[in-house]
Amino acid sequence: MKPHIVCLMMTSVDGRVLTEGWAIDAPSDIFESAHDELKGDAWLVGRVTMEEDFDAGGEWERGLATGPIERTNWYAKPDAGQFAIALDRAGKLNWKRNEIDGEHFVAILSEDVPDDYLAFLRKQGVSYVFGGAGEIDFAKVMDTLARDLGIKRLLLEGGGGVNGSVLNAGLVDEIVQFVLPLTDGRPDAPSLFDIRPDWRGSRKLMLLSCEADEKGIVKLHYRVENR
Repeated sequence: MKPHIVCLMMTSVDGRVLTEGWAIDAPSDIFESAHDELKGDAWLVGRVTMEEDFDAGGEWERGLATGPIERTNWYAKPDAGQFAIALDRAGKLNWKRNEIDGEHFVAILSEDVPDDYLAFLRKQGVSYVFGGAGEIDFAKVMDTLARDLGIKRLLLEGGGGVNGSVLNAGLVDEIVQFVLPLTDGRPDAPSLFDIRPDWRGSRKLMLLSCEADEKGIVKLHYRVENR
């Protein structure tokens, strides 16, 4: 059991996703419009994206745990209906609130995070889900999100590391990619899918639609043929 997963991203023609330094501004209105049209129950981003775009940086409050905390999933608002999810394996995000625009925050964690961090999340009212010890088991996580929170349609929105991990696990169903008319070329810039270290093979895509606007932005919509 898992949500239907659509990867929604905006890239350069060479597949890079770090918009800083680009020759043109990334049109956020186009992305937000597509986000709304896809009607997801939830969206998922990586730690860096959540930290930079949603004010979750800095040091989180220590010293809150009064004893060991059991490594079981914990939900502050399981019936929220709409969720904003961040992959934060090591527990680094400094959550300042527990929702954005009515979408409840959920953290995906490794069981290795300290008790203090779990106590901090509980104080902030941020739900959390465990993905195993060490590396995250995304199949397990997606099953949990579907069963416990009722998420049926999830939008996967970067960065390249979390996109690549979910794709590598064979869980991405569709890709909606806006290709902007510019190059990047930075060899160390994140791409649409960055897979490390256990690459499990390429994925064949079936083109569902292709549109171009007057500004040269191309919208590609693919179905992923997972083995």
